[in-house]
Amino acid sequence: NDVINNFISIKKNLDLYKKNFLEKINLRYVVMCENLRVSGIQTAGVPNHRVKTLIIDVKFDKRYFERSIHHELFHMIDDSFENLFSKKDWEKLNYENFKYAECSTCTNKSDLSLVKNSKGFLTEYSMSTASEDMAEIFSFMMTDKKRLNEMAKLDPILDKKIVFLKDKLSKIDKNINFK
Repeated sequence: NDVINNFISIKKNLDLYKKNFLEKINLRYVVMCENLRVSGIQTAGVPNHRVKTLIIDVKFDKRYFERSIHHELFHMIDDSFENLFSKKDWEKLNYENFKYAECSTCTNKSDLSLVKNSKGFLTEYSMSTASEDMAEIFSFMMTDKKRLNEMAKLDPILDKKIVFLKDKLSKIDKNINFK
């Protein structure tokens, strides 16, 4: 039942994208596994656009499972179109004194729940690196657009980040549909 339920959830979320878009970002295979770890650290998924595969941990925290699908998918988008998603341009959108860590595992910022005072960020994890920040915002664009838009009305930095992502994503597929 777990496999069937997770398959249904993964399919429902991937069905938000047109086949042509998934081909552009080099996704062909989805592998479901349990208790996925990278360098000993639990992870929701591992994207690899070179082998056209997205690995999803079906035992990952159910509160964030659907968001994690889109989060990891964004990493495939970013890896497939690195020239579009400039980390330097993204960093300029943040408050002047904010600095990301060298890597997402170089920090203890791993909480995926919404932060109370966003200041340009949705989750603690989004404060780890520019690419994780983009992936977190994208995951909300695909799963909880209403809440994201409410937060963006109160947060001009978050609003600029959403505009940035929409602009870059439209260069890949002008018909991408945000839930």
